[in-house]
Amino acid sequence: MQFHCIFLFTRKARFLLSAPVIFDIAYTPFKLKKGSSEKDIAKHAKERAFFDMSGAENIYNYMTREGKIYGEESKRLTILEYLQKSTGVFNQEGMLSKDEVADMKFRVKNGEKNIWHGFISFDEQNSEKIDSPDRCISLIRKTFRPFFKDAGFDHDNMDLMCSLHLDRPTHLHIHYVFWEKEPKVKNKRAAGYIYRKKGKINFDAIADMTERLNAFAIDDELIKKRNEVEKAIWHRKDFSKAHRTDIAMREMRKLADALPDNLSWNYGSKDMLPYRSQIDDVVEAVLFSDDKLYGLDYKFKQELARTETTLKDVMSKFYKDKLNRDMIFTEHMTDAADVAGMKDIKTIERLKWDYKRRLGNIVLRKVKYIKENVYRYDKKKKHRTNDKHLKRKITIAERKIKGNLTGFLSSLLELFQPEINAYSNRLREIEKEIQADNEREQEQLNTTPTPSSKYGWGKI
Repeated sequence: MQFHCIFLFTRKARFLLSAPVIFDIAYTPFKLKKGSSEKDIAKHAKERAFFDMSGAENIYNYMTREGKIYGEESKRLTILEYLQKSTGVFNQEGMLSKDEVADMKFRVKNGEKNIWHGFISFDEQNSEKIDSPDRCISLIRKTFRPFFKDAGFDHDNMDLMCSLHLDRPTHLHIHYVFWEKEPKVKNKRAAGYIYRKKGKINFDAIADMTERLNAFAIDDELIKKRNEVEKAIWHRKDFSKAHRTDIAMREMRKLADALPDNLSWNYGSKDMLPYRSQIDDVVEAVLFSDDKLYGLDYKFKQELARTETTLKDVMSKFYKDKLNRDMIFTEHMTDAADVAGMKDIKTIERLKWDYKRRLGNIVLRKVKYIKENVYRYDKKKKHRTNDKHLKRKITIAERKIKGNLTGFLSSLLELFQPEINAYSNRLREIEKEIQADNEREQEQLNTTPTPSSKYGWGKI
């Protein structure tokens, strides 16, 4: 015996009487209640054989019947050959293969499970939105996962089989059937698990599914308004800054977890070589949390790229020699670079590297603080449930770290701005030095005397 629950009778969805999509759902239980009449039992046995696919006439045969799938007017519809050459059924993952169908048929016959089934029908105006398997699969993917969740199912434990029927071109519709693969409900009377006994799905889940399907078919004004509100929130400076600050904190914590305990906390050290790319990303996240600072960094990098491109065409011999020396120094750069200072930086390549190193070291100092102050407890040791002593230590450590990071992120401008400005000024100095080198090289070429001809000695 089938138990129907059509969306038109739900409390939330009565306003959808003229909606473009109808969602019908019913279920066939594994067995009827005690005391059922012989007529009801016989009817249930026939229906059960139809939906568990054990009967000669069954839901799979009906879903894949040629006249139903193709329809008399299928030529004028957008029907892919892909559908004609397949099993004719699909789910949220795509078209089902013969082996997948065989496995599903085996599972539906075994186990004391309910079988849910129904159809999704589109009106004439919107039928074209499901006139191909790809569009149908997209619809099923976007709607059934949240429906299963709302209905209390485990999505990964569900077998779902669908088919597009084209026999009514003005009202295309999808038939579907689903059931639980394995028992997941704890058995109260004995050890182990049983299948979900209650087949009724709550009205709210059905109403939400109906709204979801109709939103797919029409331009839902509510969705547009919600998107506008979300966009407005994201454009609020206070919300945007708070969000970017959270990202910066999270990335710094991730880096602290990734870095080993015993290493030299300097960007230029060999220990940091495997982590430099991650450090650069964290620096980017930190800079992005402050609009003005990020703008300064972006402006400097644009200036750096422009200058580098320009000077590649005018590189003199002097500059190329400096570049070769600096490339070797860059590979072995350590804390000694801080002692030498920026005055020893002669090329853009080394300036670029040292800029990343300096900014990276500012962030690394805070990452080191996180590493040293995070509370670590012995996971192998057994702790009491809701251990207040342990919770207190973790809370204090987290509060301390959060307070320190908040202070750090609120003072970024004064920490980073001097570095960015200094490197921007040094870039201009390097540019002038390169141009001076180039002019000097040209001058030497022009003043070098032309060698005398071997025959010129006899000329007076």
